[in-house]
Amino acid sequence: MKNVLLILVLLATTNFAQVLFVEEFNYNAGDLLTSKGWVVSSGTTNPITVTSPGLTFTGYPSVLGNAVTLTTTGEDDYKTFPAVSSGSVYLSFMINVQSAQTGDYFIALSPTTGSGGTGSGQTNYYARTHLKSNGNGYSIGISKNNELTGGYVYGNTVLSFNKTYVVVVKHTFNPSTADDDAESIYVFGTSIPSNEPATPEVGPHVYSAKADPVDLSFITIRQGTTTAAPALVLDGIRIATSWKDLLVPTDISDNSFPTEFQLNQNYPNPFNPETIISYQLPESKFVTLKVYDVLGNEISTLVNEFQNAGTYHYTFSTLQNSLPSGIYIYKLQAGNFVSVKKMMLVK
Repeated sequence: MKNVLLILVLLATTNFAQVLFVEEFNYNAGDLLTSKGWVVSSGTTNPITVTSPGLTFTGYPSVLGNAVTLTTTGEDDYKTFPAVSSGSVYLSFMINVQSAQTGDYFIALSPTTGSGGTGSGQTNYYARTHLKSNGNGYSIGISKNNELTGGYVYGNTVLSFNKTYVVVVKHTFNPSTADDDAESIYVFGTSIPSNEPATPEVGPHVYSAKADPVDLSFITIRQGTTTAAPALVLDGIRIATSWKDLLVPTDISDNSFPTEFQLNQNYPNPFNPETIISYQLPESKFVTLKVYDVLGNEISTLVNEFQNAGTYHYTFSTLQNSLPSGIYIYKLQAGNFVSVKKMMLVK
């Protein structure tokens, strides 16, 4: 019996990816973004407000709500998400661009601390996503940081005005040296592949003249400069640590911190071969999330670490293993909070 249980533990696989941030702008038209948890980064005119209607894109998991409209000058706002310091960070969103000029960035990520590890790093932007006019349309580009003289790297595709696209921006940490993190952009106009494409629209772009960030934990929406910035509608912002999690439906409508501990029912349920387990933490705690069979034997440990307050999503996968159909138990423990739920595997 012990040997059988050991085999089950070894064969059970998990994916430690998670959705870190979701912003659907599912608020009333006219609401100030700063009244919804966003903070002013810079600018004192033209505050960012919620506009109607929102954007839609087949296959992209977004609530049918509202959006925000960015113009060529004005207030810039930011919000936090749980810091990531290894692997990759994926930022996705829908855009519908009305006009573009000489080229400026409108969204970016930034680290917890600034240069030298002191002070806020919120204004030390990475993964700057640019738009510039190109013939009868526009092109999308990226700069790792502030490579101002010919450093922006743009794609070759001419995108259409007044058409909704899904954009995925990827930042990959490379621990081998301090200046070789890579960044890429993917753009989709009709459908989104379930797996990450081998070739991006832009990149991978590496800029060795600028030090890599220690982590990434802020997202900033920027309205740019009067003569360079685009005008666009932005909606459905998501940040995750895997391509797959960008496409996982979620009932989170904004990134405000939870007010209570909660373990959610897995989705889908019943499942085969994978299911998503999510939970909320109103405060930082040491967290364990484990899966058991009905006899109480541990099948897999999905989480065993200290985590900040927020909402977390984890994938439990039975791919490439021999787990039989049946009822399984998953248990969340965060400090003194303990919650247990059942899920069903059907093959």
